[in-house]
Amino acid sequence: MATALVTALSGARKAHSLYPQSHPEHRAAFDAFVGGVARTTAAGPLTLNLHLGRLYHESTVLPADAPGMRSIAESFEAHRIESLTFQPDLTEADAIVLIEIIGMKPSADLDVATELEARGVAGVLARRLEAPDEEAAAVREERRDQDRAMYRRLVSTMKRATAQIGSGGSASLADTGPVVASVLERFMDDSAAVLGLAMMRDPSEADLFHSVNTMIYAITIGVGLEIPPEGLNTLGMCALLHDIGKLAFDRNDPAQHERIKLLHPRVGAEILARVPDIDRAAMLVAYEHHHRPDGTGWPEMEPGYVAHPYSRMVSIADRYDRLTTDAPGGEGLTPDRAVVQLLRETPGALDPIFTRVFVREMGAFPVGCLVRLSDQSVGVVSAPGLDPLKPRVRLVYGADGIAIEAKPDTDLADSDLSIVEVVPPADLSETVSDHL
Repeated sequence: MATALVTALSGARKAHSLYPQSHPEHRAAFDAFVGGVARTTAAGPLTLNLHLGRLYHESTVLPADAPGMRSIAESFEAHRIESLTFQPDLTEADAIVLIEIIGMKPSADLDVATELEARGVAGVLARRLEAPDEEAAAVREERRDQDRAMYRRLVSTMKRATAQIGSGGSASLADTGPVVASVLERFMDDSAAVLGLAMMRDPSEADLFHSVNTMIYAITIGVGLEIPPEGLNTLGMCALLHDIGKLAFDRNDPAQHERIKLLHPRVGAEILARVPDIDRAAMLVAYEHHHRPDGTGWPEMEPGYVAHPYSRMVSIADRYDRLTTDAPGGEGLTPDRAVVQLLRETPGALDPIFTRVFVREMGAFPVGCLVRLSDQSVGVVSAPGLDPLKPRVRLVYGADGIAIEAKPDTDLADSDLSIVEVVPPADLSETVSDHL
């Protein structure tokens, strides 16, 4: 119920900015908002609280991906609102005044609680966040460090397992499963944070980073398809192990490059057949992830062969990470160009349905795009938006070209700013992952 109320509040806010009060769309949006308040407060007042950038009702955190949730949370932060308490007798006039106030430009002098009281609003009460929450900023930075540690832990776990397999032994992947599960749990809580991790690169451990990033992108497709948690865990493991056949070859020997390319799927399936207690789908994905819908690819399959759905998802994830990773002699594509390239490669090389799901989940400007805005400021896309052309952007340089230390997030859905171009990170000597 609280989630629906936030969505209705966001809808009223948007309608108020787009239409005059006499317009039917304006009236419909405010009727929905006032009616939503009446329903959710039937048993008494309802309070929305802001804590560490997330909205709560009582002790329950509201889903960050619900329509309007992010923009309202950011409005709370910008206007220093700690809480809004809605009363059962909220009127349309109260609602309009509330929307007008939270639509005002934030300033040190603007106190939403005082403004509501001065305008005679009784149907909603505000509590001001009295001082900048330095502790909250520290907690967010700590969460970022924890996410990176989780990523590195998975890389280290895979490194140990592949070292055992590469030396001719049969490794247990028992330690890998819990870390994959933790990545998946974090993805369900904040997918943008995990997608930001996939922008990390380390040339000295390129294969391991590629495997982890492929897992993240494959999970993105799986979540978009609403695959149940057990299936997502299996998909994640399959993606993580898809290139394990390359361990059998000397990657530093140029003479073996063609053999590695053609033989690693078959060898990978054979390696995984020796790993105890592994889902058999992992062997299929290792074997099939370079098979294409048009029948080409490798290993060679009989006509009409259809690869496992997980293999087709991993193929897309693998391709996207390859496209966005710098290769010897050239830079990787920016994320926006990479999703366009994926669409160009369907339906021959990639499954068209799964590719469209992936592109939808990533957006026109995927997480990790370095973008220039219409005021000449520059930032990194930190989360997709409901409008694919209006993501959330973490500012890196101000309109004056000076680096911004605090790196605030701007939701373009609630801003007059727009993206005018995507900037190759090398042009500004920026490492995108440093800002996510």
